Amino acid sequence: MSIFDDIARSAPNPGGRDALIAHVDAALWDAVGEEYLGMAGTPGELLTVTFPAEDGSGAFIRTMFDLGTEDRVVAVWGLSRPEPASTRDKVRMAGFLGGVWSATYPGDDRGHFFAHTMGGGTDINLFPQLASVNRGGQWREMERYAAEHPGTLCCVRPVYGAPGWRPTELDYAVFKLPPDAPFAVWTNRFPN
Repeated sequence: MSIFDDIARSAPNPGGRDALIAHVDAALWDAVGEEYLGMAGTPGELLTVTFPAEDGSGAFIRTMFDLGTEDRVVAVWGLSRPEPASTRDKVRMAGFLGGVWSATYPGDDRGHFFAHTMGGGTDINLFPQLASVNRGGQWREMERYAAEHPGTLCCVRPVYGAPGWRPTELDYAVFKLPPDAPFAVWTNRFPN
């Protein structure tokens, strides 16, 4: 069982969409921070930044960082919103560590914790991700589901097995919400 399964099991029953979102959002704040601090082995200085959608949809993305130990992302979660792939800032993406990326991270894409097509941005949302995971399989299925069902609550939690900002694994959770689907959580752990 993962922390995501525990969060889903503790959800209000019956719970309306707004109550379920509030429950998962609050529970993620505590659970991902606690699990990260246990994983990292040293107390970090956690900071969470919230990016509300500018389109009035109520969507948001929260990014939790460890500023004290490694200056790296602890988790990213929020409500998806539609964003056409054609709006991706390709120049900014290519410029992100452009002078050193290929030599430092061979075989890695500039992956998004929260996909662009789900409303995710660049810069702090980018990380070195295995191209084979980023470009296909269940990772893409999960992103596609959230993009096709705006308002889906998703969380990506990097797992660090070594110092630095490149995760060794990634936990992905998609919380399916009414009215699109009965409340359920879809999870997977991906190598990185």
